[in-house]
Amino acid sequence: MPTLSIVIPVYGAEAYLAGCLRTIVGGGDRLEVVVVDDCSPDGSRAIAERFAAEDPRFRVVSTPENAGSGPARNFGLTQAKGDYVWFVDGDDELKPGAVDRVIAALDASAPLDVLLVQHEKVRDTGVVEPGELADLTAACPADPGGFTLAEWPQIVDYTHTPWTKVSRREFLTGIDLGFPAGWYTDIPWTYGLLRRAERIAVVTESCYQWRQRAGSSITRTRDDRHFDVFTQWQRVWDDFEDVREPQVRVALFNHMVWHLLVVIGNTERVDPRKRREFFRRTSALYRRYHPGPDAWRPAAGVAGLKQRLLAARAYLGYEALRQVYRLARRVRGGGPQGPAAPRGSAAEAAPDGPPEQPAGPGLPAATRVSGG
Repeated sequence: MPTLSIVIPVYGAEAYLAGCLRTIVGGGDRLEVVVVDDCSPDGSRAIAERFAAEDPRFRVVSTPENAGSGPARNFGLTQAKGDYVWFVDGDDELKPGAVDRVIAALDASAPLDVLLVQHEKVRDTGVVEPGELADLTAACPADPGGFTLAEWPQIVDYTHTPWTKVSRREFLTGIDLGFPAGWYTDIPWTYGLLRRAERIAVVTESCYQWRQRAGSSITRTRDDRHFDVFTQWQRVWDDFEDVREPQVRVALFNHMVWHLLVVIGNTERVDPRKRREFFRRTSALYRRYHPGPDAWRPAAGVAGLKQRLLAARAYLGYEALRQVYRLARRVRGGGPQGPAAPRGSAAEAAPDGPPEQPAGPGLPAATRVSGG
């Protein structure tokens, strides 16, 4: 039985899949690779079958019908045989030595439920931005070689993407935690995973490259399906209904507010004509799950002002703030979007506003590079 199963959902990935599969090296007979053809209409399956013909550790399976990346991952999990499962996207790549590094970490910290791995974001321009796991780990109040969510609530600030988590297969199947349909499906999956894990560890050396290409990421696609984010966050809160540790609920609320403000502030995602409705629904979640003024308070500066506008349901004030900020950036000489934002900052992810930093007592500021 292999130690590690890499599961790759594939749909329309013909241009990138070979590049992804070529980076999956090492591991010997402790590795298997399961490529899930989600009824892809292009040549993706033929590429995967070519790799399978050359390396018996590669297998190609097919979903009965196209269902999206989340259900395709669920199907791939049923086909995996490894002790641990790592969900990888077919248009991304692994860093050199990543497979051996992950297997070594699993051996060193066994038994684990979840291993979190550091990533990099690689832009079209070639700029590489490190993920935030190493910085978060530097402030970890617990043992990064084995902890729970209750012991380190701020780990929710690490990107909620499935490809930064390596999970024990029997743990995953035992908790019956699948990916729902729609967009932002990684949100309820990630926090449900962290909530249930009894032992989590981290690898702070980069293992994964998130390739940000124009048109290949929902974070750079304007679509009404971005409203799915509210369904997914509601699923999280429904799942956490009986979680009473206040520090966990505060950290989760803080991250949700940051994330929703990033999405609404990014004109590549939300149609300006739909922003009022998006703001209204963000405000509703903010007010419903606010942990109370003694547990959480808005951040300082402009970020805190945005949070107070959410509390007041003051959309016109929020829009006025956006316009003032955009004007200020033009005056500074950077054009319509202003000068380049700091690498990895939330301003860079959300060009219509400044960085949204975590707020609230005991919540250290953490740069976020990704997170959907």
